[in-house]
This record gives sequence, structure tokens and C-alpha cells, in this order.
Amino acid sequence: MSRVLIDTNIWVDIVLNRPNHVAESKCAVMACFDQGDEVLVPAPSLKDIFYFAAKSAGADAGYAAVGLVLEIATIVQVDELVCKNALSLERPDYEDGIVSACALAEQASAIVTRDAASFNDLPIPKYSPAEFLAVRGYEPVSV
Repeated sequence: MSRVLIDTNIWVDIVLNRPNHVAESKCAVMACFDQGDEVLVPAPSLKDIFYFAAKSAGADAGYAAVGLVLEIATIVQVDELVCKNALSLERPDYEDGIVSACALAEQASAIVTRDAASFNDLPIPKYSPAEFLAVRGYEPVSV
């Protein structure tokens, strides 16, 4: 079983149903389940998911979005060590540093993100949703 960290932007694609990204993002998460992977989400991503969903459709939508993620992903805790390790990762974006430190701490086997500029210096492969699907032998479909 692999441990795949799903970046915040992928979750936001899914909960906001972003037309240009939702199909590949959903398929990438579904591919994890299909192959028995553990799906990881850093705890701070939940506040961002809530924020974007609530801003788009109200607080109830924010709570529903967080509830959905809690049902399908393992929450990666952010402790003092993760916060300290994040200081030297992904400068100047500390938030991406947190994601990187979480991926390292949890020994993630991959990161799925649409952030092409981040996570390049980690010893963990980084994939866009389309790249992740291709590596796993899937083709994206509309969902």
C-alpha cells in the first residue's frame, strides 16, 4: 500500500467542482482507492478547504467539504517538528513547507498537486493529477 499526499489545491478542485480541473482531480483520488493507497491530507489543508467552500457557497458547504475529506483521507498532524522542518523547505511559501514536511514525516510515496513550482527538491515524486493517472495506468474520464 502506498501513502499518497493530496495537496490542498486538488481538494479545492473537487469541492468547488472547478470545471477545468475537477475530473482529473477526482480521478486521481479515486485511483488511490482503486489501488488500495492511503490518502493523506495535512491538517492545515482542512481550514483552507473550509474557507474556499464557505466563500463559494456558504458555511454549510464549508462544513460539508471538510466532512467529505475527513471521510476519505487520513489527517496528517502538524506538530512542532513538522513546523520546524518546514522552515527550511519550499521557501518563500511556508504553507508549502508544511505540506513538504508532512510528506516527509509520513513517508509519503507521492504528492499529487497542481502546484508545478513546489515540491521539486523533495525525495518524493510529485505529480499533477494527469501525470499521477498516467503513471498508475489510468486515463482521466469525466465524473
